[in-house]
Amino acid sequence: MSAVEYVPGTWVAVVGERTWLLLAVAPESGLVRRCWDLVRTDEPLDEVLAGIVHEGFRAVSGFALVRLAPGEKRAVVRGAARLQFADASGAVDEINAAGVGTWVDRNLGEVARMRIATGAAGPALPVRGGVVLAGELAVSLSDTPQEDVAGQEEVVELTVVRDEPRTAPQVPAAPPPQPQPAPHLAAVPQPLPTPPVPQVTQITGVIQSLDWAPPAPAAPRPEPATVVQAEPVTDTVLRTNVLSPNETRMLHPGSTSGPQLVRAKKCPAGHLSSDYAVHCRVCEVPLPEQDAAMLPMPVLGLLRLSNGDTITLDRNVVMGRDPSGDRRGVNLVQVGRENDTEISRTHVEVRLEGWDVLVRDLGSMNGTSVARPGCPPQKLAAHIEEFLYPGTRVVLGDQFSFTFEVNG
Repeated sequence: MSAVEYVPGTWVAVVGERTWLLLAVAPESGLVRRCWDLVRTDEPLDEVLAGIVHEGFRAVSGFALVRLAPGEKRAVVRGAARLQFADASGAVDEINAAGVGTWVDRNLGEVARMRIATGAAGPALPVRGGVVLAGELAVSLSDTPQEDVAGQEEVVELTVVRDEPRTAPQVPAAPPPQPQPAPHLAAVPQPLPTPPVPQVTQITGVIQSLDWAPPAPAAPRPEPATVVQAEPVTDTVLRTNVLSPNETRMLHPGSTSGPQLVRAKKCPAGHLSSDYAVHCRVCEVPLPEQDAAMLPMPVLGLLRLSNGDTITLDRNVVMGRDPSGDRRGVNLVQVGRENDTEISRTHVEVRLEGWDVLVRDLGSMNGTSVARPGCPPQKLAAHIEEFLYPGTRVVLGDQFSFTFEVNG
C-alpha cells in the first residue's frame, strides 16, 4: 500500500494505485481526463505515455510519470519536473531532464519512497487518489501496514512433557552363528617362463643416419582470414499498390475506396490534429476553442531513410529485401539487394491506426531496434506493435535505418 501527499500548485497531479503523474497542462484540458482514465484502469506506462504525447513531443512542456508494478518499475521525466526516490536502505537518487530536449526514460529498482517536485512550496495535504492541482507529490510505499506490524504480538507455543519412568528397551538376542562351509580353492596356474630374447645382428652397408622414407609434403600455411566490412545499404525501391483513386489519403481499413474520415480540429495554419489535442501536432501552437468536425484523415508524417530517401505516410509501409503485404493499398519498400542477408525479405511494418503510427518487426532474422529521442536503442519483440513517436529512429539489422518525422 502507499500513502500520498501533495503540495498545492499549478500543475495537474493524477494519482492512481500504482501509477503517479504530474504534468504541466491546464486543468480544463481534455488531456487530463484521458490520463485519468488510463491511470485509474491501471494501464501500462507506455499506454499512459502515448496518451500524454499523442499530438507531439512539445504538447506538454513538462511531466513526470512513475509506475511501480510487478514486472514494470519505470519513470519518465520531461521539462522542469524532478523525481527523487530512495530505497529501503535510505540511498537517494534523482532523475531530471535538465538539458534534454525530449525526456529521460529509466527503469527503477525497489523504491521505498519518492517525491515528484516542480519547485512549489506549501503545506502537504493527503490524497487517496484522483486528480488535483499540485506542485509536488510525495509517495511512501510499504508492503505491510505499520499499524498491523505494531499490533502483532509474539505467540510462543509451550509444550509440557511429564516425566514418566523410562523402561529400558528390550534388545533381541543375537541369533547363534551358523557354520560356514569351507571355501573351495581353485588351482592357481603358474606363470609360464619368459622366452629368451633373440639377438639381432645389425646389417652392414646401410647408412643408418639417413632417412630412407620419402619426405612428407610440407603443410600449406593457412592464409589470413579476410575481414569483410558490411557496406551500408543505399539502394531502395518503392512499389506502391494502388487500389484507390485518391492516392494522397490513407485508405479506411476494410474498404477499397474513399478516404478515411476522422474527428479533427484545425490550427490557425490549417493543420489537422485529433479532436482531443490541445496543441497542433505539426506547428505545436495551442488550438483555439472549436467543435471537432469529420474531415479526411491527413498524412501523419514521413519516414526519412538513412540513404536520404523519404516515404510519405499516407498508407501502411512494409520494408525488406523483397517485401510483400496485404492488397489494401500498402507501400512496399525494397531495401538493399537480393543477396544482402542482413535484412530479411519482409523485415518490418509501419502501420497507421487512427492518429497513431505503429511499428512491428515481422519476425526478421537479425531483428529491429528502436531508439526514442533521449533513450538508448531497444530491440523489438517479433510481431509486437510499438508506438512510433516523432523523432524515433528504427534500425533494421545493423545496416539500414529510418526516422519518423511529423510534417504539414
